[in-house]
This record gives sequence, C-alpha cells and structure tokens, in this order.
Amino acid sequence: MTAVDVVVVGAGPAGSAAAHTLSASGADVLVLERAHFPRDKSCGDGITAHAVDILHEMGVTFDRFGSKAVKTYGGIIGGPSGGMFSANPPPAPDGSPIECWVVPRLLLDAEVAQAAVRAGARLKEGAAVTAVTRSNGAVNGVEYKDGTGVHRAAAKVVIGADGAHSAVAESLGVRHSSKRHLGFALRGYYEGVTGLRDDLEIYYFDEKLLPGYGWVFPTGPQTANVGIGLYSRELDRSTCKLREILDQFIASVPHVAQRMARARPVGRAIGWPLPVSSAHRRTVFNGAMLCGDAASLVDPLTGEGIFTALVSGRSAGRAALKALSADDASAGVLRDHEREWIKIAGGYLSSGRLLKNLAKSATLMNLIVRRASQSPYYASRAIGYGLGTIDRRRALRSIVMKAIFNPSFFRR
Repeated sequence: MTAVDVVVVGAGPAGSAAAHTLSASGADVLVLERAHFPRDKSCGDGITAHAVDILHEMGVTFDRFGSKAVKTYGGIIGGPSGGMFSANPPPAPDGSPIECWVVPRLLLDAEVAQAAVRAGARLKEGAAVTAVTRSNGAVNGVEYKDGTGVHRAAAKVVIGADGAHSAVAESLGVRHSSKRHLGFALRGYYEGVTGLRDDLEIYYFDEKLLPGYGWVFPTGPQTANVGIGLYSRELDRSTCKLREILDQFIASVPHVAQRMARARPVGRAIGWPLPVSSAHRRTVFNGAMLCGDAASLVDPLTGEGIFTALVSGRSAGRAALKALSADDASAGVLRDHEREWIKIAGGYLSSGRLLKNLAKSATLMNLIVRRASQSPYYASRAIGYGLGTIDRRRALRSIVMKAIFNPSFFRR
C-alpha cells in the first residue's frame, strides 16, 4: 500500500491546482487520474481572464500551445429576438486589455497536470478511484483500480477533484445534484467557419430554452468550438434532443448560419453534465475535501467551470498544507478551504445565480441586448459581467436602482 501526505483524485484544473499548491510547498502528493493523457474533456474551451491569472501563477503560459491557443479580447451577445451587440470588457486597472483564451481541453488539461508534476507531484494515469477508506470515521485514503488490480493509497488528506460523476463525492455520501441544479451541454468542433474574430460569441437564441444559450468560440482562423448549454428542466420540456438543439442553433441564428453554411464537423459532438453551484454541495469532511465539478461549482449563469476549479483546487491545497502542519485533518481545520473559495468566488457564483434567473426572461434579455447595442458603456459592462471581470453584484445593484429611480429604462 502506498502512503503519502495527500492523495488528489483527478488531474484536471481543480486537481492539478491542488497538487501544484501542495507540491510547491514540499508535500508528498499522489495524483490519481482515471484516463491517460492526452485525454479530451467536453467543454467550451473558453478560459476567462481570472482563470488565466491563476494558470500563469502555476507556470502555464499560452505560448506553450502555439497556434492551438487563440487569444480573445471581447464578446458578441445575441438576444432571442435576433438583436446583437459586440464589445470588449472594460480594461484592467493598469489600462491593459482583458485577455481570454480558447484552448482545447485535450491540450490544456495535459499541460496543467504537467505543471503539478514539475512542482513535484507524482501522477499515476489509468487509476480509477472507486471509494475513500476510513479509520474512526475519518477519511484516511482511497481504493483504486488500474491494469494490475485493486490497490490502496493511504493519505492524511484526500482531495476529490474527479468531476461531475465524482467517485469521491459519492463515497462521502454526497448526493447527485437535482435537476434544478443541473445543466447539460453539447459541443462540436467545426472547420470552414467564416467571419471569426477575437470574440467569444454567445447567443440566447430560443426563449423557450432560456437561460440556455449557444456559443461559437474560435479555435483557429476558420475553426471553432460550437455548442449549446441549457438547464435540465428546459431540456426535459423540449421535444428535441441536445444534438437537434445544436443543429437548430446553427441554422436559426442568421449571424451563425451564414458563416457556417460550408462548415464541416470535425469528429463527433460530445455532451457533459453541468453541476452548478446553486446546489450548495458540502465540500469539507474529516480528512477530505471536494473541489471543481466534484464540489458542484459550475457558474450558474454561463456554465463556465475552469475558474472555480482552479480557485477551489488551490484553496483545498492550502487547507491541506495547514492540516499537515497541525497534524490535524479534521473538518474544522480543513474548513479554511471553504472559507477561501467562498471569499474569492462565492459572490461571483451567487450573483451569477440571480442573473441566471433574470436571464429566463426573454423580454429582459432582448432589452439588455437592445440597450447595449445603443450604448458602448452598457455593452462593455455587459461583456465584463459575463466574463466575470467586473463584480456582477454591480449589475444587480444597477438593475435594482434603475427599477426604482429610472423605470423608463425598462420600457420598450
């Protein structure tokens, strides 16, 4: 049986951030990854600016990906009635433009995992964790399977970062998210897409599916990640399957349809679940923590999860370091994990949940798009709220203040 300080389950952004944080401080870390790299991960591939900052701290720079990484500066948003606007978010405090990136997860996750390895973590691929082990009620390791059989790894702390179908979460007794807190997405890669710019394109194209939307994210001069994401309840009410909704999105939005008239799919479209943060999943246990999708930390507004995965992975790593130093891995000590990720991302997620509920209104979405198309000020801030580069609580306060003091703003 292997014995280490910390076992991290999953080598995606959350697990790799945790392992990097721990290993850089000298902890003995074993990362168990079910798949073998390079492995794909269904995703829109968009990396927002606040996630970029954390990746840079880990030594992940985008020049490593060459032409496979596309830098974007702004966004395009379309409303249910067909209106649209484009803008860049307000610049950074130093005046520099906000940079986001699009990198296929096939490449990104492998590089992020190697950042953890470079920091000193041991990565074991092809190791599928089946359960945590316990002693006196506290987690003290994991069981996993590989090509040679069933094994155990003992650890002072276990960090579950093994995604939406987390075996660690299930073993800890955490229930799967209900339909109210679960979305689904489907993405495909396409070549021969014309008119791509350095923008992340989002279209709220069907009022019956709101707050669901479709996206077009550039992956090259004429290649793009194209997909749709919607909540489980809206999918259940629809008579169509995800693949049919993706086709409808491509065909029904004029600005998309005309540019994809000659586009060809590259490979098959792949779907995945989106466990959003409104589920308020427990993330701290005696001897264990959850982060990323395993902790149900997907943004309720956009479905983006890389930023919260990195934030929560890093906070889990820091809490584990404190537990190792104190020789106490009780939930009380590990609670620092929850305090930190809530301090950094809690307001972002909670305001995203409220904005998501507002986005269910086709009338309001069309109004926002129309007002933004008329005002560069509103347009820039709308993009900033979506990307998370501006505090979303400002958007909520602005809506409330206008409703009280300037109700004519909401009139057609």
